[in-house]
Amino acid sequence: MNRKIGIILTILLLISCKNSEKTETENNSDSENEITQSEFKKVESQNSLNLEYQLLDENDEQINFMSLKKMPEFPGGLDSLTIFIQNNFAFKQGFIEKVEGKVKATFVVDTLGKVVDIEIIEGFKNHIDKSCYDVISKLPDWKPAELTKNKKVKVKFLLPFKFVPEK
Repeated sequence: MNRKIGIILTILLLISCKNSEKTETENNSDSENEITQSEFKKVESQNSLNLEYQLLDENDEQINFMSLKKMPEFPGGLDSLTIFIQNNFAFKQGFIEKVEGKVKATFVVDTLGKVVDIEIIEGFKNHIDKSCYDVISKLPDWKPAELTKNKKVKVKFLLPFKFVPEK
């Protein structure tokens, strides 16, 4: 049991590994910087999760980051999100020590704070991809994001999971 907990903790700490395949690039406009639809912005936190996000309007079009007043809030904060993932991530029996790879998942926190539109955008093994999907689908409601005029807005998150074998 302690070995399983150690493996899960190791995996979750490795989630925070820098996502070297993604960089933040900004396109300059005349008045301000705009971020294109395909790019995510890193969540600024001391937390070990390497979350990135996009702001979306009611038509799922990206909104400029500058208009954000308040990020969505997971109950208890991002540290609680890390603990939630640790407590709810389940490996298929017998595969704990043999896992090495990366899964990238996206999900949206809608204007009501519900977690919707979960998608595995980069996977490596079906049972691990499903475990990542399953843990995200169990996330409780968040406090939704707000724009500067207190308008609720959807936020799309990118959550990378990185797995390494136990040594």
